Amino acid sequence: MANQKWQAGIAKNRALAKVLGISGTPGFIVGNELVSEALDLNGLKALIARAEGGKGGK
Repeated sequence: MANQKWQAGIAKNRALAKVLGISGTPGFIVGNELVSEALDLNGLKALIARAEGGKGGK
């Protein structure tokens, strides 16, 4: 990557991922829950609903 601004942003994100224990993609953090696997739409909606306290999604 030739653009140093991009490199700095990527380095910052990688450092945060390391602190959070994320070592690959995909990874989702919704609320207080970390999911390190692929989710289909229903799985993502369920994750959001749990973070909202079971209120359900749109």
